[in-house]
Amino acid sequence: MSTFAVFGMTADVALAEARKITKTTRPSGKAGAPPLQLTLAEWNEAVEQRAAAIMASEKVKQLSHLFDAPQYAQQFIELARKSGQCRDLRIRAKCELTDAKGKPVINPKTKLPRIGWMEYHHATSSAA
Repeated sequence: MSTFAVFGMTADVALAEARKITKTTRPSGKAGAPPLQLTLAEWNEAVEQRAAAIMASEKVKQLSHLFDAPQYAQQFIELARKSGQCRDLRIRAKCELTDAKGKPVINPKTKLPRIGWMEYHHATSSAA
């Protein structure tokens, strides 16, 4: 049985990540001098610029918790699109990874198939 999750990027997640990685200091410009502290306004501006760069990049993160059916992940995507700016929302399933020929990728250390996230493609079947 597969597990499903939604991957992508939203403005809120990008802003939260930018807050984590934006430094509160900047180089002083003089050799050997200690770095200068940013003011709150300068730091907020740097965070906004970093968040915009994250939204423009191709990086995606897991946005949702794990679902046991893809329709629940689809409902999460619909809610995320209504709530604000988002991009690249995709459903991924956790399953055995396969190579280009369809054979499972084997972990050389454990000799077991590798498990990872793969794009989930909704299979539409026509009933006769």
